[in-house]
Amino acid sequence: MAMTKQELIQFLDSLVELASEENKAKAILVKEQFLSDFEKTYAFEKEVITEVSSLPPHYITAMPDDVQEEIRKKVIAALTEAGECIPENIERAMCSKIYDLEDLIDIHEYVRRMEEEQRKKVEQKRRGGR
Repeated sequence: MAMTKQELIQFLDSLVELASEENKAKAILVKEQFLSDFEKTYAFEKEVITEVSSLPPHYITAMPDDVQEEIRKKVIAALTEAGECIPENIERAMCSKIYDLEDLIDIHEYVRRMEEEQRKKVEQKRRGGR
């Protein structure tokens, strides 16, 4: 059975979701490494149309340390206000995708930053290929 790249990524994301909270970060890294190796072995089309949603699935653990710390502070404040500030809830939030925190904190600034970073990378790849 053949899969598109998007279907493969969705399948791997569903496997990552099955990982325990303690192993989620490691599962994400394994998934990313697998995709990287796969793309090197089986080349995809050079020009790919990408969909940019308002809330892309960026993992917090993939963000810069200073951004992670900023998000952690906001998560702790929001969980404290809700009376649910326990280490397990904090870790669960920090191992999730940024859009999973939309109901907890304002994520739009982080999403905007990550989309800009993605656009820069795409532009660099296009310029490098010419």
